Amino acid sequence: MTVPIPSLSLTITPPGGSTVDYTQYLAYNGAFQQMTINQNFGRQGDTAVIPLVDEYTTTPHVMVPVMSRITLRDNHLGLTLFAGVVNDPKLTPSAPNRNEWLLGCTDYTYYADNSRPVYGPYFNGYTADQVVIALTQQANCGITAAPVSAGGFVAPAIQLPSVAINYQSLSSAWRLLARQASQVTPYGWYVDENLQLHFYDSTTAQNSGATFTTSPTVGGSTTEGHIVMDNMFNYEWDGTSVHNLILVQGAAETIHAVSNLAPTDTWRGDGVTSAWPLRYVFAGVQRFTVNGAQTLVTQLHPGEPPNGQSNWYVAQNANGAWFLTATTPPPAGSTIKFWYNYQVPVIAQAQDTQSQALYNGPNGGVFGKYISDQSLSTASMALERAQRERIEFAFAAERVTFTTSPDWVGWVRSGQVFHMNNQFVPDSQNNYSWGLNAAFLATQNRITFTQGGYRTMQLTGIRI
Repeated sequence: MTVPIPSLSLTITPPGGSTVDYTQYLAYNGAFQQMTINQNFGRQGDTAVIPLVDEYTTTPHVMVPVMSRITLRDNHLGLTLFAGVVNDPKLTPSAPNRNEWLLGCTDYTYYADNSRPVYGPYFNGYTADQVVIALTQQANCGITAAPVSAGGFVAPAIQLPSVAINYQSLSSAWRLLARQASQVTPYGWYVDENLQLHFYDSTTAQNSGATFTTSPTVGGSTTEGHIVMDNMFNYEWDGTSVHNLILVQGAAETIHAVSNLAPTDTWRGDGVTSAWPLRYVFAGVQRFTVNGAQTLVTQLHPGEPPNGQSNWYVAQNANGAWFLTATTPPPAGSTIKFWYNYQVPVIAQAQDTQSQALYNGPNGGVFGKYISDQSLSTASMALERAQRERIEFAFAAERVTFTTSPDWVGWVRSGQVFHMNNQFVPDSQNNYSWGLNAAFLATQNRITFTQGGYRTMQLTGIRI
């Protein structure tokens, strides 16, 4: 089959100006640098380097002001390959009547990267997608976000018991919320050519309709791409980050003693002892009795001596331990009861027994991870963090990287699903028998344009 000649178009709109067609100046070869697009799902915006060559007689034809909007389209597919902002244009006069432009571009995430700071506490069970939409509206940077139910592209996500967004850029908040939402399946995001936010997980990712194979059946297809089996091909079972027992410690939580219930600590005096260690980190007096009589107890600050107002004091020693002390020891047989507030660390644990059984060894298959995060103020927040880590890291990620041949004229963007049919890779989900036919989520894509506008993709995907 004859491979169709690509048909690309390039338009640029200067700030406050009219759209100009610069298709004829696209340079696929002969320029200082090749035309490339780099895509990442849910990490940062896509970037592009687009070279233009302007050969003129008297007056240059091309002028690209910084912060112009740019759109590159494939006319055969009817798809936008890249749209965003020319945030770093470079001009090189390469001859007396020849200008070469190198346009450094970022997709419309650039507006979110540089938005007015967003912030806000979200309590009472907001879902992650509701917070994403609210913050996008708050930023008011030209990007819109709407739920799938209303015709938008923000997919439903889990309920968050509470989340505090400190002042940060909108794209930074998206990354935070994608992590918060990734308790069942990982979430990611991107901004499309219409400045609409797509926020979703792999279960709701759009299928590109493309299959990449090592057994070609057709050339010049928009749906069947061919894998180049060169030294760039790599299939990885990444166990370096496997963790199937997650212990998360958050901030300290204050437990308030109830004076009509059992005391926090109880001692019996022997007539000699004048100091008793507290079992917990002291956080305030509720009630104190000696032989049933209500008694005053005073808290001393480090290094502060007793002031004589009371016989009983609570103080912290040089090692950080808390003690109840008496200036004069109580008589032998005295019953000392102390109700006090105390602090305990917020701790949660999650484990995956299936992962532990699969990777069983001398360690019992347990691969542990400890996380300390002082922003987690409740047990539910710590548990959600532990569960999120378990979901993402309980099993070795299967990752493929390969290059497509230039005869493929279709398109896959990072964040879409594609299929791979590869006879040279064993299938871990089928007893490692040779030959793998599975779905992958594209996480990175580097597109390089060659002569005539043909393109190759260096594609990275994670098996789903």
